Amino acid sequence: MTAKYLILAKLLYVVPIVGMAAELAINPGLWETTMTRTSPMTTQSITETRTECVKETKFDPGKLLQDAQGCTLIDDNLNGDTLSFRMECNMNRAQAFVEGTFSTDGQTGSGNMDMKVNAGGMNMTMNMNWIATRLGDC
Repeated sequence: MTAKYLILAKLLYVVPIVGMAAELAINPGLWETTMTRTSPMTTQSITETRTECVKETKFDPGKLLQDAQGCTLIDDNLNGDTLSFRMECNMNRAQAFVEGTFSTDGQTGSGNMDMKVNAGGMNMTMNMNWIATRLGDC
């Protein structure tokens, strides 16, 4: 059972940084993001807040996909200031299906992602929601 958790942990690490081929315009600056996710093991909510300096003017997660072994973009759609996506990841004995969206108006952002994982016959679901606020220049 420990191997199943290790595979899941690898998927959870890779999936949030990979994504879509479309580019979403972003406003550089100091951003504070609060993310709430459900733990796939306990289904309890975990909330984390972090602040970081964003220097890029466009978010192109398609470039990050090249580093995610076993992940394939199934669909992406940029509609105004909202980016939606679907992807599938296959790693050894684990499979993950991911759907999500991210929106930004330049000063705030929000999004969600739902992940369904089958790791060695064990099915798990994880949901993530986040909100972000631009605090100003870096």
